[in-house]
Amino acid sequence: MANKTYTELYGLITALAGVSDFTASEQTNILAFVNRRLYQAYRTSPMWPRYVVSAQARPAISNVIADSYTGSSINITSAIRSGTTVTVVCATAVDFVAGMFVTTASLSGTVDPNGSYQVVGIDTTTVKNDTFTYTLDTTNTATETYTGSGTVIADTIPDIDSYNRIWGENPFNLYSANEYEFYVDSSGAHVVGNTTGLTGFWVAFTKQWGGDYTTSSTDIPLEFFHYAAHASYADFLRMDGQTDKAAMEEQVAQQYLMLELEKAEHQRNSNLVARRISTYVSRSTR
Repeated sequence: MANKTYTELYGLITALAGVSDFTASEQTNILAFVNRRLYQAYRTSPMWPRYVVSAQARPAISNVIADSYTGSSINITSAIRSGTTVTVVCATAVDFVAGMFVTTASLSGTVDPNGSYQVVGIDTTTVKNDTFTYTLDTTNTATETYTGSGTVIADTIPDIDSYNRIWGENPFNLYSANEYEFYVDSSGAHVVGNTTGLTGFWVAFTKQWGGDYTTSSTDIPLEFFHYAAHASYADFLRMDGQTDKAAMEEQVAQQYLMLELEKAEHQRNSNLVARRISTYVSRSTR
């Protein structure tokens, strides 16, 4: 996804105003207007591609998927490769689930095992839950025991703003992945009907808003750029008492936003964010 800088956005606003710069107090107000309008654009639709995650494995504690997850570094007790499969035993229970990506470090061997890999499986046959496997891309079919004081940590995953759908496994690998009902409160998403005792789920969700931008920001979404510029300028005109001009700029801003919304809504993401309505005889999308 393409980004623009705040400097570029501010430059467009000054061009619209026909000035080379604003006063210090006006610059403060414009930054506030920009952040307000960028957040408004984000909230306009749940289908902005940059914020939609189609399916991601996330851990659940007592059937609750938390809005945010931060992995902790875990020491590795042993790591053995058999062909392409690496089996890792940790000093404590792992805090991630199959399907998540983890990063291993400080291990040594013929075939380098360090880096970010997707967990294939977690050994849940014991109460420790301290063993997991991942797959290397290698043609070396030998077996080797890795050395070194290795560590593993789950890769960073984005915080959730809204939960859209939840499955028991990767829905894009199977035609009949089991989908779960859920409800959301301040703890996260509570999965309903987890009769098989799953400790992790695949979640379709919308990422949280990244927070307010600053004058040094370089990651303003391109799809919001022109809307934010014209809408913020409209706010400035309204603050200055120029309500007629403000109304015209507001119309231009809305035109830019509608163009981007049409594009976003034609990306075939509607089924990911649709709510599933179930009755005792059927299930439909709303």
